[in-house]
Amino acid sequence: MPTITDIAKKAGVSISTVSRVLNYDPTLSVTDETKRKIFEVAEKLNYTKYKTKNKKKNNELEKKVPKKEKRSIGFITWRSYAEELEDIYYMSIRLGAERKAIELGYTVINFSQVNEIGMQNVDGILAIGKFTAEKIEQLKELNSNLCVIGTNFPLNDYDCVNTDFTQATEIALSYLLDLGHKKIAYIGAEESKNLYGFRAFRTPTTNVYYDMMHFFDLYDEDYFIVENNSQLDVKTSERLTEEALIKWKGKLPTAILAANDAFAIGVIHTLTQHGISIPDDISIMGINDLSIAQYLTPALTTVHAYTEEMGEYGVGMLHERILAPGIARRVFLATDLVERGSTATPKQ
Repeated sequence: MPTITDIAKKAGVSISTVSRVLNYDPTLSVTDETKRKIFEVAEKLNYTKYKTKNKKKNNELEKKVPKKEKRSIGFITWRSYAEELEDIYYMSIRLGAERKAIELGYTVINFSQVNEIGMQNVDGILAIGKFTAEKIEQLKELNSNLCVIGTNFPLNDYDCVNTDFTQATEIALSYLLDLGHKKIAYIGAEESKNLYGFRAFRTPTTNVYYDMMHFFDLYDEDYFIVENNSQLDVKTSERLTEEALIKWKGKLPTAILAANDAFAIGVIHTLTQHGISIPDDISIMGINDLSIAQYLTPALTTVHAYTEEMGEYGVGMLHERILAPGIARRVFLATDLVERGSTATPKQ
């Protein structure tokens, strides 16, 4: 595992700066450029390729674009570059996608917004994030070769890659239950206009928590903290955790499952400020296992989502569609438990 010292050396900044950036220290004053450099270095140093060996030489996915047929892929991200710094989940996906595109011989053209002429002139579009149905349809009309990473809308002749967040949440809750926790709170947010579904809540993480806690007869409405149409970032989590602590006065849960790692960071910040010890008083668990999770204090127990691989798969599927259009496909990548220092058995 790369150390904070490794990151500091590669980024050309102090160890203290790296530690405070990775922990989202609100008192730190550094430029967005410095933050981005540190996050990108952390991602690159932690990146591990999970590629199947001995692939057949005629595998279309591995066929590079001939130099005489130089092609390009347009990237459009749901989050702006500035917003990426609030939750580097999408940055991680983008970096993996860029690596794969370059490896396959494509020129990457980044679009900050819909560009009709530009998007019609590239060979395919990779859209990263939770775009609305209207935005996806607009992109599809501009270029028939489209792959979206992170949407849950029904396929309409385009490809999609996502993490299996249903499995991730089941893994997280099963782990906490096996530790002996029964008072498990959930803190999350939903951006409903960017999500598809007919249930009251539309994210798999929220629904799995709701269903599993009811199934085991452990659901407590006071422990279910979900805000509609809010971003899953550190600041939102800090605010929701403050509100939760007022509601929980004298009735603290023994564990909190945060909707993602960024939310887990906000929970840790707020609990620490209130003198609540992690994991002695409350266990904290996230989902995603971003590169920063191992450098938090305490290091975050979470569920690993293969974000870089999501980017690679997205580009690979787009590459196949460019070469030979076919049936629209949806790919879900599995997840794995990563146990660190933010969780423990509950106090008796």
